[in-house]
Amino acid sequence: MKEARPLIGIPAVPTYDDEQDAIMALYQDYKDVVYQNGGIPFLINPIAKEDYVNTRLRNMKPLTTEEKELYYEMTDMCAGIIIPGGYKIHLFAEEIAKYAIRKDIPILGVCLGMQLLAKIENNKNVLVRNETPIEHKQRGEQYVHDLNIVDGTKLHEILQKDTIRVNSVHRFHISHVNHFKVNSYSEDGLIEGIELPGKKFVIGVQWHPEKMMEYDENANRLWRAFMEEAKKEKIYRK
Repeated sequence: MKEARPLIGIPAVPTYDDEQDAIMALYQDYKDVVYQNGGIPFLINPIAKEDYVNTRLRNMKPLTTEEKELYYEMTDMCAGIIIPGGYKIHLFAEEIAKYAIRKDIPILGVCLGMQLLAKIENNKNVLVRNETPIEHKQRGEQYVHDLNIVDGTKLHEILQKDTIRVNSVHRFHISHVNHFKVNSYSEDGLIEGIELPGKKFVIGVQWHPEKMMEYDENANRLWRAFMEEAKKEKIYRK
């Protein structure tokens, strides 16, 4: 019998097209990396009719019980969750991540996705603007800086490396963690990766491994590890 491909949930990124029509986007790199590793990408769209692009997070309407239940139902269909990068945190993506953590569904948060995980743990944003010698927002560069990986972490176990090179496209970084464990630092001391002990796979990275698949083996190792964990999941949880 052919093995079923795992469904990987990815919260949509609200934006506008050239005609200023609201659209719910899926970055192509995430779609590609899921297909390449034997999964099926599943875009989880926000339910409420809101101006997700222009409304500040503190002014968004709280999620209703019915909305939360539907997000839980969609998340339960998934063998893993990717929290993508983007330009702002949304309540629906935060709720999906909270539920996935409670249910121990594998999560990989990228850039803003890692910052969202830190916000969940602290119940507030813990972002600080980058003011270090390295320019961390360098879009399009294959490699920007070294990354020092903490021994004894899941990330170190996956990559089997003490130091790697990564790209970098962010203006802010997280200041600290509590229950999460830092798994990597940039060479100028910024937190570049976190993980949640006691869970099968909850990892956040500040860099963009989805953009490095064609030329970097470390990025491929990380995505393979996430997808292999997702393939172990039993779907339709109760």
